[in-house]
Amino acid sequence: MASAWLGAIALSRRARALSGREIRDRAAAITVQIQAAGSSGSGVLLQRQGNRYAVLTAKHVVDATQPGEELYAVTSDGRFHGGVVQEMVLLAGLDVALLWFAVAPEAPDYALAVVGNSDALVETDRIYVAGFPQTGLAITRPTFTITQGVVTGKGTYERGYGLIDDNVTQTGMSGGPILNQQGQLVGIHGLAEQVVQGVPVKAGLSLGIPIQTAIAVLPIAVPVLSPEDPPAPADTFDQFLDRYYAALPRLLEKRDALSLYSFMPIHKERFRYRTRTGKVQDYNARLVGATEFYQRSLARGESWTILFDEISIHRPDPNRALVTHRETVKWSLWPGLLRGVSRRQETYEWERFDHQWMIVSGSERVLDD
Repeated sequence: MASAWLGAIALSRRARALSGREIRDRAAAITVQIQAAGSSGSGVLLQRQGNRYAVLTAKHVVDATQPGEELYAVTSDGRFHGGVVQEMVLLAGLDVALLWFAVAPEAPDYALAVVGNSDALVETDRIYVAGFPQTGLAITRPTFTITQGVVTGKGTYERGYGLIDDNVTQTGMSGGPILNQQGQLVGIHGLAEQVVQGVPVKAGLSLGIPIQTAIAVLPIAVPVLSPEDPPAPADTFDQFLDRYYAALPRLLEKRDALSLYSFMPIHKERFRYRTRTGKVQDYNARLVGATEFYQRSLARGESWTILFDEISIHRPDPNRALVTHRETVKWSLWPGLLRGVSRRQETYEWERFDHQWMIVSGSERVLDD
């Protein structure tokens, strides 16, 4: 039943809403200014690999930048990084871009955004938008700015836009983070609502790209927290797993394989999965199989309930971990009417690459039918 499926632990704790000062401090630490030829915008620190950082921003911020042209990311300590961006990924169809820049050995460790769940946002939820407005007559130098407002609408619009809010923003804040009350990244701030005499004016309402829309097409794995989980730092691998598993239930209930496998921090090149029949699948084969499996399940109108009997962690060395869980899957076609039960054991091998834990292999074994 659940051969293309990864189980989850639902934790009952709920994250408290942070104070305005706490939101401000978190936003200031993860927001960068992007300076390109003749323009500027904002971005958010998303991931680190060695001495390189990934910045998520709006595509229109860097649209005019040509290969080889200078483009800088200015971090919260005022340092300029990049010179020539090492890599820039423009995500087709979306107003989103992913940049990579290198830092000098003496640079400090920069905070990274904790990614939340934009699907959980509803109208009237409070959110915050941060960025660096462009300089002008009044704002004469780059100044970190954060505003608060509420979600006023949700939908599916051109270029990936799906959030509408009433935050008062200015040109130059495009590409900056949209944060929820727990300080989690739930969107990327975008284009002006209207143009007046050729000048973008963010009057009344602003637009944003939901973070789930962006990470679904990113070429990197980005763990996502649910709104119930506090964005505590992953000081240990156990804590990381706690938060990782807690974020899975909502994705699994949707049975959207692309969203699920984009969330899972899988090393796509190395990943291999041995099924219960002994067949070994790579990442692409696993994704295709999960998609087909979920589609059949949804077409039958099934609903699932997942229970865990046991989870164990074995650490061969500080940079490797074998995580085994046993799951019981109950599914039904109508509420309260049980159709079947299956139990299996899964083992995943995790490795740490440049401060980030990633899944490199997995296997499953049926415990009973």
